[in-house]
Parts: sequence; structure tokens; C-alpha cells
Amino acid sequence: MLNVGIVKELRPYESRVMITPEGVGVLVRNGLTVFVENGAGENCGFGDLQYERAGAIILPTMEKVLQKARLIIQVQAPHPVQFELLDESHILISFMNLVHQADRLSALVKTKSTFISAELLQDSEGKYPLLIGMSEIAGKMAVFLAAMLLTDPEGGKGKLLSKTEFSKPSVITIVGAGTVGRTVALSAFRNGAKVNLLTLKPEKLDQLKEDLHDIPVYAYSEELLRELLPQTDVLIVAIHSLKKEFDIKITREMIGLMEKGSVLIDISVAEANVVETSHITNHDQPTFIVDGIVHYCVPNIAALVPQTASRVLTKKLLPYVKLLALKDLKDALLEEPGLIPAIGIYKGKITNRLIADYYKQDFYNIFELLELNI
Repeated sequence: MLNVGIVKELRPYESRVMITPEGVGVLVRNGLTVFVENGAGENCGFGDLQYERAGAIILPTMEKVLQKARLIIQVQAPHPVQFELLDESHILISFMNLVHQADRLSALVKTKSTFISAELLQDSEGKYPLLIGMSEIAGKMAVFLAAMLLTDPEGGKGKLLSKTEFSKPSVITIVGAGTVGRTVALSAFRNGAKVNLLTLKPEKLDQLKEDLHDIPVYAYSEELLRELLPQTDVLIVAIHSLKKEFDIKITREMIGLMEKGSVLIDISVAEANVVETSHITNHDQPTFIVDGIVHYCVPNIAALVPQTASRVLTKKLLPYVKLLALKDLKDALLEEPGLIPAIGIYKGKITNRLIADYYKQDFYNIFELLELNI
């Protein structure tokens, strides 16, 4: 069995925890020892006393947790200060997001630890439960943000999302019909906005129209987007693809087709270079204005509601943590194949083909490394 460690997030604007006290209680009742860094859940409403009552052992520093625990759980990818503290005995689970992070990948490989990308964990249906959970939160929050950013103090055109007796509803156009896009569409529609949903997968158009029968759904094209932008009050870009197969560009000239005071929310800003005028912002300074258009480009929207997000993360992640802690890695993979695509690095070797190919690095088959026969 592996001792489990939960550390406090070091990266700015991150208050979530992967496992709440309730989740710790489940692990402890299964005979596991859980170490929690002092204050790990403090910023999302889960105090040390709650963790202690659940059976966790509170340690004063991250260094102490990494010394005592072998299975490390955190939300964001490892911080540089952790690199020298990790070794080949550690397994670390977090949202790794290794694409576009060459320096991070190189540093993680050098630690000789094993790294599991939470966003790539799969369930029995081949879906990504943690990614979907955070995407649903981001989609719901995006609608509230759109309503706020349209207000006059935020630089918006001073328009309500829903219609009134004397005004029409705002128009929200969404590029991308994955979990985030669909969630935005439904939430915006229920809040009274007029919605256009553009999918980049035309083969799914009929199914989307059936699922969202009250919402107009179209196959994306630049020509169609140009036609919609002059009447769009809020443009939401929600493009996510693990294989990075979408190659579209929304130019500054296209953004300029929108009326001044309109809003752009670029949820894809950290992983897809789609909008020419976008750049990553943070929760302290979330917006900027280009050519009269309010831009919101914060990548981790779910961190705005850390308590809710932490409960979702716990529910989705707990079965994998329990399995990894109770069994050795070989047996865990045999019992839960959904772990396999999430293992990006195994003891200094890249075991995710997409990552290896992206960086033109050697790929190692996890089956061969573990001598599995499945």
C-alpha cells in the first residue's frame, strides 16, 4: 500500500484541492494513511481540523508530506520547487497539461518519478471524468461571467442577457460543441439568451441537433462565423482537443466585426491559439479591451468556485486514488485500464504517444515497461 499525500497548491489563483475531508475519510476507512499539508484546503473551506477528524495526519510542510507519502495528489502540475523533492518512488497525480510545456516535461522526466495526468483519466465508456467535471463548471460559470461583462462598469454595452418587455435578448455565439460548449449553450438558453452553437465536428451535427433541439446548431465555417459576429453580443471560444486536430483562426479583423462593448470569453486560451487578440489573464486582472471588445481570457475558470470544484474532483478521482494506493501499479492497470492513457511519464520515460510525438521524443510502451500482458 502507498501512503497518500495532499499538498497545498503553490501556483497563484489556485485554491482547489483534489480530495476533500470526506474523500480522505473514505481512504482511511479502506486502511490507507493520508498525510495533508497544513492549510491545504483552507482557501476552499476545508480546514485542518476537518481533515484530522476524517483521519488524516496534518504535517507542517510540503517537504514533510513528500517524505512520508509516495502517492502525491495535487491540482496543478508540479511546481519547480518540488522537482528536487521527487524521486522514482513517487507517483504524482495532477492536471499536467504537458503540451506547450517543454521545460516542464524535461524537468519532470529528470525526477524519475511517475506522473499521471488527471485530465486524461478515462472511465469505462472512454470518457474523461475529471476533465468533463471541470468543463461543466467552466461552462456554467462562463454564462455568469458573460452577464457580468456585458454590464457598463465592465466595459460592456450595458445589455441584459435575457429579453425584457422592451428589449431583445443578448446573442451568444459559441465556437466548440464539446462539454464546455454544450454546457454554455444550455445554461445561456435557460437564462434567456439567444444562442448559436458552432461545432467543429460536422459528423456530430445531427446528434447535437437532436440533443439540443431548442438551440440552433451549425457546422463551423469562417464564412458562417463572419455572418454571425455583427449580431453577436458574447463570443465564447471553447475548443478542446487532446489530438490538437483543429486548425482554425479567429483574426483581429473578425473580432472587429462585433459591436463595441461586446464580449469575448476565450476558454481555450491556454491550449489552443485560436483568437489572434487573446492572451492569458488571471483572476486579479481577468479582462482587457481590444478595439472596443472586452476580452476575458482566464484559463482555469473552475478555480473561481474552489469548494464546488473540489467536491467534484474528489468524487471523480477517488476510485483511481484508492486503487493506486491499495495495489501495485501493474495490478491497478489490469483492474482499471482507464489509468493507462493518463500515465504520461513512468520513471523518467515518456509513455504517452501524443506527448512523445509532439515533442519528437522517444516513446515507451507502458505495457512493455511493466511487462503486462493485456
